[in-house]
Amino acid sequence: MTGTLLRGPGPAQTGHSIGGSGARVLDFRRRGATPPRRRRAHPLQVLLRPLAAALLLVALPAGLATWVLTSPRFQLREVVVEGGSERVPATWVAARLAPLEGKNLVRLPLGEVAAELRRNPWIDAVELRKELPGLLRVGISERHPEAFLSNAGRLYYTDSAGRPIVPVDTPEEARRAGLLEVRFTHPVAGGVASALDVAAELGRVRPDWAGALTLVEVLGEEDFRLHTGALRFPLLVTRGQVGPKVRRLEELLPELDRRYPAIAAVDLRFSRRIVVQPATAAAAQAAGKTVVSDVQFTG
Repeated sequence: MTGTLLRGPGPAQTGHSIGGSGARVLDFRRRGATPPRRRRAHPLQVLLRPLAAALLLVALPAGLATWVLTSPRFQLREVVVEGGSERVPATWVAARLAPLEGKNLVRLPLGEVAAELRRNPWIDAVELRKELPGLLRVGISERHPEAFLSNAGRLYYTDSAGRPIVPVDTPEEARRAGLLEVRFTHPVAGGVASALDVAAELGRVRPDWAGALTLVEVLGEEDFRLHTGALRFPLLVTRGQVGPKVRRLEELLPELDRRYPAIAAVDLRFSRRIVVQPATAAAAQAAGKTVVSDVQFTG
């Protein structure tokens, strides 16, 4: 059998016979053909493509933020108060925050809200926490009165740092509170805390005397005058030395009662002696006794 073999792309075998049949292979590939040209993008299209991507990156977050700040879904609907007390009830806190209901919770300025609540003098600290979509959680810490602070003829509840809270309205209120009064002859930093420390020192030695304390006068950073209903005279003491001096005074009480029924004060601030300050002439005369000069007991 003889003839011509037609062949598409592949290795050219033009002019060579296959086997011994005399057939020839014809190469149909185009010689010198060039690949088709790609169309070049328009310059404006090249510039707009990254701009569109950038706009998309900006528009999506902006749109989301606008939705969050304006959507009714994020309106304040509920206030949960933690830590309410008799002086700062949870109902009072909820009432103060009632005007905020319906406002956007995300945009709510927590600093301003806390400042508004702290206008109550009994509130020490405020903790606010947003819980989306519509809950505001409020934590309240109350200031605890530790003593009465005497200032300009009025009594004030005060904390251990000596910060006045509110004035005491009536003497009956002061009696019901049963707090110790602290009075200053001149300003002393940390005086209230020091006065409470001295009262605690007395309580460790003579709890009955400490329980009857009514007034602590702050004379200086270390010196105090203690007024207790358990004794008929005040005690002048030094902080940190109350215990040993009170024990020595206990031993002398029978002698003091026998000799000095009218005593202005007993000074325990000296290292080796106790000084008895007699009452004034008027006080001694009222007690039917003669004025006696200062007497010192060593020990």
